[in-house]
Amino acid sequence: MLDDIKVDLFNMLESDLSSHLYYHGIHHTRDVHNVCLFYIDHYNLDAKSAELLEIAAVGHDVGFIKTYKDHEEVGAKITAELMRQYGYVSEDVEQVVEMIMATKIPQNPGAFLSELLCDADLDYLGRDDFKTIGATLKKEWQHYDIFPNLDEVFDTIQISFLSGHHFHNPYAIKHRAPVKLKNLQALEGAADTSNSLTT
Repeated sequence: MLDDIKVDLFNMLESDLSSHLYYHGIHHTRDVHNVCLFYIDHYNLDAKSAELLEIAAVGHDVGFIKTYKDHEEVGAKITAELMRQYGYVSEDVEQVVEMIMATKIPQNPGAFLSELLCDADLDYLGRDDFKTIGATLKKEWQHYDIFPNLDEVFDTIQISFLSGHHFHNPYAIKHRAPVKLKNLQALEGAADTSNSLTT
């Protein structure tokens, strides 16, 4: 069942996601899924937990095929309906829905599996490709007109977000948080330089 449901979800993403989702495209879902696969191995998760985490990872952004705003709710609903079609019990469905909803910003995971998905979702914050991936988010926001004057405020938004964000699981706290701090400091340094040039 797991392989079938993953194929169905990836097919939806492949065929129905907008090409303007420069950040939230299928590449992001694959990245989140890969990080979750790492966590499954790292924490030696039991088979059921691993299965549900994989489903949540692949389904966490499928709501973008319908809407940008509140995509988590829509994605949770689509994934839940698919799980029921494959015969998953209500308890498993509810657990996946909880994981997907926990990724809504500001993240609020209430269980360990939700923490893993949330950390996988924002794993890039603590990686060396942060700047490159951040540029795709800016491009996406520009297309959807998420913020006015984005060129002027994007770095400030990123600084605020990174300052308020924290990783949850021990691996991410140890291996991602320090790099995230460096990324934050680089943004702050660039902002200070920009301010000094304009004053």
